[in-house]
Parts: sequence; C-alpha cells; structure tokens
Amino acid sequence: MKRRPFLKRMAGAGILLPAMLGVPSLRAHARQIPGSPFNRLATESDRVFVIIRLFGGNDGLNTLVPFDNDLYYQARGSGTRFDVSIPKEQTLRIPDSDTLSFHPSLGAFRQLYGEGKLSIVQNVGYPGQSLSHFRSTDIWLSGSDAGEFTRSGWYARHLERKYSDYPAILPTDPFAIEMDSYLGTALAGTTCDMGIAFSDPSFVPGSPAGGTGPETNAGIEEDYVRETIRQSNTFLTAVTRAQSSQPRNLAAYPDTLLGSNLSAVARMIAGGLSTQLYIVNVDGFDTHEQQLPRQAGLLDYLSTAMLAFQRDLEAMEIDGRVCAMTISEMGRRVESNGTGTDHGAAAPLFVMGSAVNGGIIGHDPDLGNLDDNGNLIMEFDFRRVYASVLGGWFGEKDDDIAAGALPGRFGQLPIFRTGRFIAPDPDTNAGIHIGEIRPNPVTTIGVIPIRGGNGYDGVMTLHTIDGRQVRSRTIPSGASAVTIDVAGLPSGTYIYTIIFGPERASGRMIVQG
Repeated sequence: MKRRPFLKRMAGAGILLPAMLGVPSLRAHARQIPGSPFNRLATESDRVFVIIRLFGGNDGLNTLVPFDNDLYYQARGSGTRFDVSIPKEQTLRIPDSDTLSFHPSLGAFRQLYGEGKLSIVQNVGYPGQSLSHFRSTDIWLSGSDAGEFTRSGWYARHLERKYSDYPAILPTDPFAIEMDSYLGTALAGTTCDMGIAFSDPSFVPGSPAGGTGPETNAGIEEDYVRETIRQSNTFLTAVTRAQSSQPRNLAAYPDTLLGSNLSAVARMIAGGLSTQLYIVNVDGFDTHEQQLPRQAGLLDYLSTAMLAFQRDLEAMEIDGRVCAMTISEMGRRVESNGTGTDHGAAAPLFVMGSAVNGGIIGHDPDLGNLDDNGNLIMEFDFRRVYASVLGGWFGEKDDDIAAGALPGRFGQLPIFRTGRFIAPDPDTNAGIHIGEIRPNPVTTIGVIPIRGGNGYDGVMTLHTIDGRQVRSRTIPSGASAVTIDVAGLPSGTYIYTIIFGPERASGRMIVQG
C-alpha cells in the first residue's frame, strides 16, 4: 500500500497508537531488553478477558424478569397504557430459579446458562450512584469512587504498576485493544495510554510502503509518522500476524457490527496475539422511549453475537482461557415513565465462558426497598467484579490490585471456577469451597464435595434445563459433601444449585439412565 492511502486508511479505521497519543519517547527509544517484564507477557498467563460495554444503561428488571413479583408488574404499569413489563408467559425460565426468567429475546443466554457457561451477578452498582450517563461511565471505567475525578482507567493503572518501564520498552503485542474509533478511559494511564484502538476490524494494516515523503513540511510530518510506525508499532505487526494465522472463524456470526467485532477478537486470540484485554462497545441502551421493542432488539443483538463468539472459541479449542463480560454504566428506574424507564442505579451483569462458575450470584432485586429516587439498592460494588477479574481470572495479588487498579481492597466474587469459593463477607475468612459433582454423568448417586463453613445451614436444589425443580434437600453446616439421588430421573442435563445464606454456586450435571 502506498504512503498516503496507508495513512488515510489508518485514520479512517480509527487506529490509535501510543506514539500518536503524545508519547515522544517511543520515537527513538522503544526497544525490547532481555529481562524486561514484557518478555514475560505471553508466558505469565494465556488468559484473555473481553468486556462488552452496553452504553446507555441497560434495564436489568426487563433483562432478568422477576416474573412472580407483583411489585414489578405494578411499577411497570401492567395492564395499562403505560405498560413496559414483560408478561410472565413470554419469559424464558432460568433453570435453577423459582423467581427469575430471561427476557424472551435472550434464548441464547438461557442456552449458555443451561450449559453452565453463564454467570449472573445481581444488583451491581456503586455508592452514590450518578444518574448522568457520562459521569457514571467515567466512574465505571476509571474504577474510582463517585466523589473522585480522575482521567486514568482501572486497567491502565494496573498495567502501569505491573510494567513500569513502559513506554520506553515495548511488549511485542499490545496490552489491550478497544474495538472503536477512540480509546476509552479504562485504557487511559496516568502518563500515557496503555492500549490501541481501531474501528474497522476488516482492515488490519501491514507496514507502509518504503521511500520518503516530499521535502515539504507535510512530507516531514509524513516521514515522522512513518518512522513512528516502523520503530514503535510492533503492535500492528503483531495484530496482522495473528489475523493472518487465523484467517477465518469457525462459527457463524450474526451480520452485525458486534458480530464483526467479536469475530475479529476471536481470530486475534486464536492467531496467537498475547493481548489479554479487549473492549467492545455497544450503544443504544438509553431506553426512555419505546423500551419494549428497542430493548428486545438490543438483547437479541447482544446475546446472539455472544453465543456465536463462545461457539467460535469452542471450535478453535481456546474457550477454556477466554471469558467475556457485559457492563453498563447504570440500570433503569423501577417505575415506568409511560413508554420506557428513566436513569436508574443497580443492575445485573453477565460473565460468559467455559471457565465461569455458572449460576446466579446474589439476591433477587428488592422491589420493596428502594432508594430515595425509586431505584434499586446496590448489592455488589462493581469494583468487586473488577477485583475478581484481576484476582480470580488473571491471578493477581490482592495487594497489587489495591495499589494499582482500585482505590483499596474489594472482596472477590465466585465468578470463575478456579477455587469455586463462596465468601459471604470480604472481611471474614469463613467460606465454602464447592467441588465438582462426581461421577459425571451420574447413573445412581452423585456426590458434591464441600469444605469449610460460614455458619449457615445450606440447601441444594436440582432443576431441569427448562426450570422445573426435581430435587431439594438441606445441607447441615459443616457437612463435607452433599449427595444427589437421581433414581427415577430421565436422562439429560440438570442444573444443581447449592445455597449457603446469601451466597450460591451452581453447576451442571448429566443424568445417564
């Protein structure tokens, strides 16, 4: 590709490099040195995390519908001309819940949930919820307290602490990639940006053509950009290499921008790129008006693309090391505004992957106990989720997380299968470790090992994929195992849930008659 078309295409694709964002030291000094922590980037962990940001504030109550709660239908104007509720008969039952169902457009999520590949974290928010999209987005992406204003992002600060010799020394692959025309706050560091962004996944550039520009001011600037690319942009070379190594996807994606972005992410991961964080943005969730048809389309748009991404990872045999999570800067108001819902507070988020601890973490929304604005009260600070990603998924130490990414220590949640740990309170050492059921498939009796105790008696329930409860029993505090007798059950897949006090863990088992 010639010089000018290359540069024009780079700008059109929205590709932003650290050197183009005001980091002059990259021009002449970017290098790799034996012993640099960057040389360990590809070997410390091969795990990858994908964040799908739902801008506008997704309505959690119509995403996970409390179908048996009269307060929900009253607040949403059921049976009136202001009705924005989801009728009970249209919802898709969650297999191990007697009170919650998926939105009818989330058939893909119910399928993933039934396979144990979807974790739901309920009532996520932060203290002092801002009802401004932009301020709340800043809080979520920076990881800061509501009263703190910072331009740096939680993940960028984590990287800055871990790789203190950046940008003088470059890794071979970018730390993080945002599939957009700009780099968001999450990847903005205190001194320089810690990722790259590009908005056209069909264009991953190679090197610009050789030669020099004309001897004019414009030519000198062009040479500077070309030299910057040559010396510092090992990142795009790595992206190109990865895309070339995996030129096609192994699953069919919906023909949407999200489908295109996730398919590109899958190819980069499978192609060997050691980048550990990807961010994909989805707009349109500010549903003040026409909420029912708009959210139905958005949730179908989201869930079908995520299911395709999971199936692609499985076909490429890399699903065990990749997880994806949705975040949204706010939920929606409990009451209908006539045609939609206004800005709210807490809402659920979803974590998908073969390595997640499938099930529901937390309680149903408490519609009888709202804040002064008529919004749901937070159960989990979103920074507990971030701490779980850094600690539970990437294996970072609590002290390092608190010193870099987050303003203090935040207790982790049992989102990932590693450890399968339930801790009801981050300040206590008491907890429950839940093992995998054995044998699996189960022909007569299955045994789930349990270690530890948190002072609660527990309960075990067993549900069919379509949500019908078929077994239930109590678990005394201190028990070392719980057994499940499957006599008389038809062959098939079932979901077991173990609950101790306010916390729960779920797993999948197969009954073989």
